[in-house]
Amino acid sequence: MKRRMSVAVLLVGLLGVAGVARGDVFKDGETACFLGDSITAGGRYQTMIADYYLTRFPERTFRFVNAGRSGDSAGGSLGRLQADVIDRKPTSVTIMFGMNDVGRGNYVAAPSEQQKKRQQQSLDGYKANMEKLVARIRAEAGEPKLFFFTPSPFDQTVALDKDNNQPGCNDGLGLCAAIVRELALKNGGVVVDFHGPMTALNLAQQKKDPKWTIVGGDRVHPGAPGHLMMAWLFLKAQGAPAIVSKVAVDASAGRASESVNADVTAVAKKDGGVTFTVLEKALPFPIDPAAKPVLALLPIEKDLDLEVLVVVGLAAGTYELRIDGAVVGKYAADELAKGINLGLNEATPQAKQARRVAQLDEQRRNAEAQACSLLNTRRWMQDHYKVNADDPAAVQAHYDSFKDKREYSAAMALNYIKQWPRYGEFRTRVGALEKEALASRTPVPHAYAVVPVAAGAK
Repeated sequence: MKRRMSVAVLLVGLLGVAGVARGDVFKDGETACFLGDSITAGGRYQTMIADYYLTRFPERTFRFVNAGRSGDSAGGSLGRLQADVIDRKPTSVTIMFGMNDVGRGNYVAAPSEQQKKRQQQSLDGYKANMEKLVARIRAEAGEPKLFFFTPSPFDQTVALDKDNNQPGCNDGLGLCAAIVRELALKNGGVVVDFHGPMTALNLAQQKKDPKWTIVGGDRVHPGAPGHLMMAWLFLKAQGAPAIVSKVAVDASAGRASESVNADVTAVAKKDGGVTFTVLEKALPFPIDPAAKPVLALLPIEKDLDLEVLVVVGLAAGTYELRIDGAVVGKYAADELAKGINLGLNEATPQAKQARRVAQLDEQRRNAEAQACSLLNTRRWMQDHYKVNADDPAAVQAHYDSFKDKREYSAAMALNYIKQWPRYGEFRTRVGALEKEALASRTPVPHAYAVVPVAAGAK
């Protein structure tokens, strides 16, 4: 607990210093388009954001669009902006570039004057291209709300066995972050700072374990904990509510004393305990199991996942909490009186329903990511290699031209050969899974029972 609090205090301080602007939570009917490079293209952090919205606001309809492209930059995105963003008619657009703009190859332990010059040229190009990008989005997409993400960090401080470090690169990304803040101020956008807090968390944890990183072994792409941190930072910047629900019951009086975002009925004293029915108006935030290690370091549960149950008026002792007849936990009377949080309790039927929503959303993410990858490969072959992507023989010849079939472009070409006939299927599947996820999150009533555990019972 001390570790989590110390890191949380550090990050709260950083967020204050960074001056993170407040946005509003997405409204019913909104379409949010996430524009970026491979860190966005994988769809992880925006899927976690979508999971939160799907479960926290089951009465609202949202659409989340992946407009990420592996290897892309602010300048590179201008060529696909019409199809990937403007034609989607977004009400909100998030923008994160920098990792492929900063000129990573120019960062070495002792850069030459020429390398320093190229570093600055990369920053100047980044600023110019970001200005063009933002101007086009505002002019051509109908003035959507803009969320400016500072780039996630390049981890130049983690101790790895791999010889893949580019010292100073993260400092360059810090300069990109300053450009992002300036652009947001000029364009009335919301800043969401990934770079500062994620770098700070890395440095704090690496004091204890030099091999710890919120980023993966390539120093570039965050793993699941990093994507959860990014989702948390975004939702915090929006002022997203922490409360799933709060229910307070007085067992001795046989009545509900408080209900927030929930309806409580049929309260009755029974055999030294109490029974009641709860219809919550939201589901708990389903968190990817692979991301959960970061929960010990950041106040994500407190900030986003409070499903609080308070039961007072019980005699001293231990009680089972049963929901729909199944035991979901055992608690002392004083714990129940103070309040317990069921938000991360995987045994509740609400959590199981939320996990189902998240599973459908993950299937949507996967289908969308596959479709986006195929489309981006098609564009890259056409624009960069001048290949007629509609000619199977030309695409095969393009693939055959690579001596090293493990090269990224070769692997993408082979995937295109195998999977492009399914592109339409993937797109159709995205829409179907969107509808299924939306339909699956309606809360239902649950029967609660707080039952005393006999002395000596296990």
